[in-house]
Amino acid sequence: MKEILDCDNWISWRRRNEDFALKLDDGDPVVVTISPNGHDAAASILSRPGECKHVPAQNWFTIESLGAKSVIHYKADTSDEEIAEENWYPRPREGNFIG
Repeated sequence: MKEILDCDNWISWRRRNEDFALKLDDGDPVVVTISPNGHDAAASILSRPGECKHVPAQNWFTIESLGAKSVIHYKADTSDEEIAEENWYPRPREGNFIG
């Protein structure tokens, strides 16, 4: 499955039930943010066509273009996806403020 991303189109937070790799096929760099648990998150940038990023099963992820147009490819075309609610994003755990 190929997707064209730009300033108006991005991949919202979601997760798949199996590992997959995504690849920057063409265009501008993309940022891939992955959250293994809905609290912690780390971002990676794919800047050159052909670069790939592995996303483990059940990890939340989002993908955005950092330019005018990016073309990405999902390598696992048959996986089920759970799409997060519209305003969902990873949030820190509740804790005690130490000041």
